[in-house]
Amino acid sequence: MRVTILPIAIIAAFVLAGCTSAHQDARPGAALAQPDVVMDADPPPPFTYWAPEGSMIRNHPRIAGVWIAETEGIPDKYYFGDQCRASEFQRYVGHDLDMLPEKSGDAVRRLACSTCSVTSDLGWARMNIFYDEETRIIETISCG
Repeated sequence: MRVTILPIAIIAAFVLAGCTSAHQDARPGAALAQPDVVMDADPPPPFTYWAPEGSMIRNHPRIAGVWIAETEGIPDKYYFGDQCRASEFQRYVGHDLDMLPEKSGDAVRRLACSTCSVTSDLGWARMNIFYDEETRIIETISCG
């Protein structure tokens, strides 16, 4: 197993220095989740916040830049990278949908309730924001 430390070090430096991008603000906590996972991917994904606790992360067998988190007893979870910058918005997970900032001009977002039907097309640069229909609490934010 080979783990690249550089992306983690860069993220840690920004977090520790208190730096934010133009798209970030002081709303809900900015730290990304770091679940306990087994890394069997080479190269590893840039982030693991998307992976369920205790999962095994592997590279997709045919598509570079796509990772799969396998956890016994639950469906596999796919990670399509961070082209849509979903990592910058993870602090809104668990908060009301109204807390999201306005999208920038060229950003592509898909808002849908977590039990609603959506098309199965894959847009790597599209940010998917799924929320609870009754409470309007954001459950997941991911690219794809």
